[in-house]
Amino acid sequence: SPKLVEKGIRRVTFLNSYAREFPQYFTFRARDMFAEDRIYRHLEPALAFQLEINRMRNFHLTAIPIQNHKMHLYLGKAKQVAKCQEATDYRFFVRSIIRHSDLVTKEASFEYLQNEGERTLLEAMDALEVAFSHSDSRRADCNHIFLNFAPTLALTDPTKLEETVRSMVMRYGHRLWKLRVLQAELKMTIRLTTNGKRLPIRLFLTNESGYYLDISMYREVTDLRTGQIMFQAYGAKQGPLHGMLISSPYVTKDHLQLKRSQAQSNDTTYVYDFPEFFRQGLFKVWAEHERKTGQKPPQDVLTYMELVLDQEGELHSMNRLSGENEIGMVAWKMTLHTPEFPLGRDVIVIGNDITYLIGSFGPQEDLLFMRASELARKLGIPRIYISANSGARIGLAEEVKHLFKVAWEDTQNPDKGFKYLYLSPEDFKKVSPLNSVRAELVEDEGESRYKIKDIIGKDDGLGVENLKGSGMIAGESSQAYEDIITMNLVTCRAIGIGAYLVRLGQRIVQVESSHIILTGAGALNKLLGREVYTSNNQLGGIQIMHNNGVSHDIAPNDLDGIYKLIQWLAYFPKCRDGPLPILPPTDPIDRTVDFMPTRAPYDPRWMLAGRPDPNSPEVWQNGFFDKDSFMEIMQPWAQTVVCGRARLGGIPLGVICVETRTVEVTIPADPANLDSDAKDIQQAGMVWFPDSAYKTAQAIKDFNREQLPLMIFANWRGFSGGMKDMYDQVLKFGSYIVDGLREYRQPILIYIPPNGELRGGAWVVVDPSINPRYMEMYADRESRGGVLEPAGTVEIKYRHKDLVKTMRRLDPSYIQLSEKISSPALSKEDKLVLEKQLKQREEQLAPIYHQVAVMFADLHDTAGRMQEKGVITDTLDWPTSRKFFYWRMRRLLLEEKAKKLIYKINKEMTDGQMKNMLKRWFVESEGTVKTYLWEDNPAVVEWLEKALEEENSVFNDNLKCLKRDCVIEKLKNLLEDNPDVAMDSLVHITQHMTSGQRKEVGRILATMDPPSTPTSPQSTD
Repeated sequence: SPKLVEKGIRRVTFLNSYAREFPQYFTFRARDMFAEDRIYRHLEPALAFQLEINRMRNFHLTAIPIQNHKMHLYLGKAKQVAKCQEATDYRFFVRSIIRHSDLVTKEASFEYLQNEGERTLLEAMDALEVAFSHSDSRRADCNHIFLNFAPTLALTDPTKLEETVRSMVMRYGHRLWKLRVLQAELKMTIRLTTNGKRLPIRLFLTNESGYYLDISMYREVTDLRTGQIMFQAYGAKQGPLHGMLISSPYVTKDHLQLKRSQAQSNDTTYVYDFPEFFRQGLFKVWAEHERKTGQKPPQDVLTYMELVLDQEGELHSMNRLSGENEIGMVAWKMTLHTPEFPLGRDVIVIGNDITYLIGSFGPQEDLLFMRASELARKLGIPRIYISANSGARIGLAEEVKHLFKVAWEDTQNPDKGFKYLYLSPEDFKKVSPLNSVRAELVEDEGESRYKIKDIIGKDDGLGVENLKGSGMIAGESSQAYEDIITMNLVTCRAIGIGAYLVRLGQRIVQVESSHIILTGAGALNKLLGREVYTSNNQLGGIQIMHNNGVSHDIAPNDLDGIYKLIQWLAYFPKCRDGPLPILPPTDPIDRTVDFMPTRAPYDPRWMLAGRPDPNSPEVWQNGFFDKDSFMEIMQPWAQTVVCGRARLGGIPLGVICVETRTVEVTIPADPANLDSDAKDIQQAGMVWFPDSAYKTAQAIKDFNREQLPLMIFANWRGFSGGMKDMYDQVLKFGSYIVDGLREYRQPILIYIPPNGELRGGAWVVVDPSINPRYMEMYADRESRGGVLEPAGTVEIKYRHKDLVKTMRRLDPSYIQLSEKISSPALSKEDKLVLEKQLKQREEQLAPIYHQVAVMFADLHDTAGRMQEKGVITDTLDWPTSRKFFYWRMRRLLLEEKAKKLIYKINKEMTDGQMKNMLKRWFVESEGTVKTYLWEDNPAVVEWLEKALEEENSVFNDNLKCLKRDCVIEKLKNLLEDNPDVAMDSLVHITQHMTSGQRKEVGRILATMDPPSTPTSPQSTD
């Protein structure tokens, strides 16, 4: 039989080759080949040896039959420690041998390994797909793939092997994760072509969290002391198997793996894996930054320390292992080394542990959240909350649950109801020391009973106390949003208080598979009495929460969500009132803005971020901001306004822009209301609707608390004032815009772009007079601004009679006909004919003269008139506007920094006084000849940078004089108001002065009015 011959050849080849190369290993394994499980009896010894079946001896194995005879598939069930324990570890083992088809060739090329390895991996995944139809497959996790590459691999550079395997796994990563393949092993022998040395190599791959692939490479070496073969790290990295015997069995799930699997079954990540996610996100950020600037990342991009509660409920740092938490909340203080802050920036990270009582909030969880958030506010650093919870905890007194009895109205007929619940005297004695119940002693049915009045419970956190804690942390989150930067990642779910916490903290990134709800779909179905909602995603999935603006952005998975939070952090100061994270410009400051806004509708993102040239896709049309720096938020909600963050020459700022195209809003039907239907509503561009007005106000509020300067590209025709929009509170939300701008404490630059217009109420809510200290408005030469659009103005102020007057004044034919009609010698019949001709001429000229009138009205709305009337600061040209706004923004930021130093000394000075003072100091420093340079932004920026940095600059000298004058003024006021107290204080102060300082004080006192009572010379001195 050909099959029997092939089988014999395989056996002889395997046995001979391995017996020659590894005699100790083969002899040792041969003795135990059939010892552990009956599965071994179905394999020939050489095959069992090559598949390393003995390493699975911690599991009871069941062979899964598959059509591919090259694949060996087993379902492993972990052996229980005790018979009463239920197995919690099920996993599939896929094992295969890669060999040449002729079964004789002993060496293979690297390309052969690539091709055969990828093909075998695909076959292994196919086998797993089939195996998942097995009855216990739903419990299978941590599945394992083992590939034995039989031929010797001729290789020059072993590091190339790791890169190839990584790229292959990444290519099929999604499918491997779906099949729950978390571990893989590749066994081979390589021959180095440089020296001919042969090395038995093992490549181990683990993906415990689902988002980070860890690769370790080992070589097999013989322990000279015991003669056994063990793993030795190959390369710079020392993996976890270093020093272990190659015969070591695969370990079953430990405590941490069980927790991780429990979290992953809920479509989220175990909370202790998130620090590694931050590390991976930082690596990605640094890789992008290095590609642009060439700057290398620091050696360690992340350090962190866990924050825990002590017995007094106070917070302190502790370095402990993952999974040692005793409550369902975990917090860290992390130091992130980002490109903006290479020396590190601190953040507080708080996360729910979904594996502890399904992530519910109890008193201890609330207290840890509260203390960690308070620490973030005290330090003025950002707070990040990772939400994966089930709302406030619900509990029952278990010690009473198994003891209480029921007093029935009729013992024989329970349908008549019951009177009360009670405890027997014996049971009451058991729970009385625990203070679990409050009861009164009654005599009923001939026995003594303790009628239960209140169930307290021995454990804290069973009911209403959890709601009190929820209210406490809700208030804390609201205050934290006002004081510091708060960000949130919603993974898995956020229910009840969890949903309120993320909304109160704003800046939400929602993972696509998560939901934000107040009440679950099942509870609502019970309330409605029918099956209305099929899942929680109908209530709070991304199609709801992202489209209504609750979630600012979405992410496909947890790792991408953390990466997006790190990207947001790049725009924020290191701490409250700290300097902006200004990066060196990666985009030339003085470059022109290529994309030109047109009168026709266009995508405003092209204006902000640029686009490929439609005529030449390989050519990039630059937008206003630095390339690849614009990050939009709340994109699908209120789409007539575009909001986000960007960089202008490396300066981070908030951005608000206008959508010029008509957008479509879909209002979904509510399954609970049978009469409701999905509706599609059209919203015109360049108009504020209730939702877009609220979005604008919300963005302004967020950017203000992020202490970012703001750039508004104003291109609104006005507010939508229809009945429905008025009912939907467009007036209220429009007024919120004014509130936000009035409270803003950073520079705000408003720019009317080319072919843009700002009219009516839209102008009113962004006019710089709302906040004159921080707001400035500019207009492009081709922009317009006014009360009404020209056509509307003509309808009111240039009506038909005015058009007729203009015709009579300007049109020769009209003038001639009018003169003929007014002639007294004209007959009645001729007059009627002329009047008819005049009417025809008037109708003929009306359309063109209407256009003339519109042009006349339009010339009242030009940028030149705006500047002449002082409602804008200056007119600009769009191509060079980027350069102007960069230097203007830098000047305003530096001036604001200088003003704060002045205001800190004298809080009574107005903004105008501080501006004039800075101008005087500039002239004093640069000379009167250069007074004209005060209007030159780059020159003032250069002067302010030097003035703020140099200790002996004119600015700092004048600052010291100002401080001295303020102190002297305060002393004078103190002497006048409280002479006795002031004199005692001065005597005490003068004891610590030099003689020169005492003479100066005497001079100042001499200029004051003499006291009412005479003093001796000695006391005056």
